Amino acid sequence: MLLNSDIYQRIRLVSATVSKSVSAYDSFTFTLDPAHKLYAVIKPYKFFVKVTRPDQNKVLFEGRVLTYSDSMDTSGVIQKTAVCEGLEGFLHDSVQPWREFHDTTPKDFLQALINEHNKQVESFKQVRLGNVTVTNSTDNVYRFVDDTKDTYDNIQDKLVSRLGGELRVRNEAGNLYLDYMPKIGGTATQKIKLAKNLLSSSRNIDPTEVVTVLKPLGATQERQTNEENKTEVSSPRLTIASANGGNEYLRDEELIKEFGIRAKVQTWDDVNTADTLLQKGRAYLASQKAIKYEIQLTYVDLSYIKDGVAMFDCGDTVTVQNSLQGLEIDERIVSMSIDLLQVQNTTITLSNDPLSVNAYRNQSSQAYDAERDAFYNLIRDQKLSTADLEKALKSSNAQIKSLQQALQELENKFNGQTPQPQPAHIGKIIDISEWQGVIDWNSVVRDDVTLSIIRVQDGSSHQDLKYMENLQKCISAGGKYAVYAYFRGTSTSDAQQEARDFFERTQRVVANKQQPVFYAIDVESVEMGGNVSQMRAGIEAFMSQLNTLGVPDHKIVLYIANHLYSSFNLNTARAGAIWIPSYGQNDGSIVNSTKPTHPYDLWQYTSKGRVSGIIGNVDMNTEPSDKFKAYLN
Repeated sequence: MLLNSDIYQRIRLVSATVSKSVSAYDSFTFTLDPAHKLYAVIKPYKFFVKVTRPDQNKVLFEGRVLTYSDSMDTSGVIQKTAVCEGLEGFLHDSVQPWREFHDTTPKDFLQALINEHNKQVESFKQVRLGNVTVTNSTDNVYRFVDDTKDTYDNIQDKLVSRLGGELRVRNEAGNLYLDYMPKIGGTATQKIKLAKNLLSSSRNIDPTEVVTVLKPLGATQERQTNEENKTEVSSPRLTIASANGGNEYLRDEELIKEFGIRAKVQTWDDVNTADTLLQKGRAYLASQKAIKYEIQLTYVDLSYIKDGVAMFDCGDTVTVQNSLQGLEIDERIVSMSIDLLQVQNTTITLSNDPLSVNAYRNQSSQAYDAERDAFYNLIRDQKLSTADLEKALKSSNAQIKSLQQALQELENKFNGQTPQPQPAHIGKIIDISEWQGVIDWNSVVRDDVTLSIIRVQDGSSHQDLKYMENLQKCISAGGKYAVYAYFRGTSTSDAQQEARDFFERTQRVVANKQQPVFYAIDVESVEMGGNVSQMRAGIEAFMSQLNTLGVPDHKIVLYIANHLYSSFNLNTARAGAIWIPSYGQNDGSIVNSTKPTHPYDLWQYTSKGRVSGIIGNVDMNTEPSDKFKAYLN
């Protein structure tokens, strides 16, 4: 299917959105009405889609249909929605044998994986190596291929997660090429400027990983034993105390002035002397780039209305100029959501490597100066009187006091010092994933939806193809939301990795914005290598990893299959709430639904609910407990 300049004449599309990210492969979601000649023949995996802009000689998306759903609403309108994955998805169609590699360059290791892939798949899925420039200091890797994972997951685990870099599969003259480069993208020739093509911008700063006090630890020292039974009871590590005047900690006083005390332990297993450990600790503090930031923009892409202007590409570096926010910077496009039918709704997210402290201070100073100048210009232009200024200041002080009071009440609530107030009204509670296709989030929020629980991933290997779009648009529409991940852990370490992926994927979209009210773990199948007795350990490891990332137990919800509740034997007392599905006749009504047979804080009573803004069915939940209602305040 080609989507090009005569789209409105030849194809009837209800919606069409391309989503791009430098950290994931592209996805495309479109909805057709029955007038399209291919409406009845769209099938998963066998139907291929190519989205082009002939005027730019540019391919916006190429891949295959992954899932589809067809539906009819209450007015009799019939539509079909398809979710497509990019060409990188072909790498999920092959598996790898166990093999050991050493004295091998990263490029040769990748070639070996691709060779095995090409042996197993159809000719149109076979891939050649393109631009492979990622390496390490020795240009040598020592790896064991995981025969329990497919080719794509092995590449991610054995190369990308360890060496960094980005992947891209591209089609040139019918041949597929896999690029593996530190960064993919160029420099945009088009700029985004205030009063020219910039519609809105927001800048989010996240200094939560800054370290101001460091405790360096080296190699494990001689183990201590219990003299009574000679069992090992502890394994102390080398510290810097002997080389640092008896003090085990390094302090950066300038950073402490900026951010306060934020302590961290950093371990170097190969360091066996205190002097070397001290040097490494000082170098770590001095060189850290731990201040994350991103900028989100809505803009008018001038390539649609001016000849000779190139459109933006995900991965490109673009110049942004907004004097009101002190923005005069070159930043990288890390994600895009391109609305093909309403290009004015296209959004991009900009980011770069984490900032150093000096760069952060420079940006903060520029932003402060710009905002101060804008304020003074406003005063000058509107000729505000002294009385007006005093009134504005009093109002500002009152707002600050109100915020302080609200923060204190929130702290008291979490400390159990005051009763938790309940919301006056609780509307619909839904949970959604890529299966719901394109969602009109403004309509969803207007249809009395109090909470939307949005899927982020199905295990580490499959991130929900719509989660980024759903999170962004739910927040933009003013909706309250939570996130969930389907548990696929095969071991405790794998469960920990899933938790990290779950958190990081969520924060990639929502960092420094409205945060999810909770993180839910969807536990409804026997994982952990098929050993049901290990499920409790797997979920405990998942929860503990979330704790490490800053998500406390009371912000973790467990979704547990009713029929597996007893055999899983999960630590339900630890979680903030328990959410259980139980459908009965599953006709969309509560009356014909059967309640769970185990204690719950939220009951999912049907998978056939209906909500405005969502074409087709949606999971619906009811009977939140007082504990669950606390999330809805």
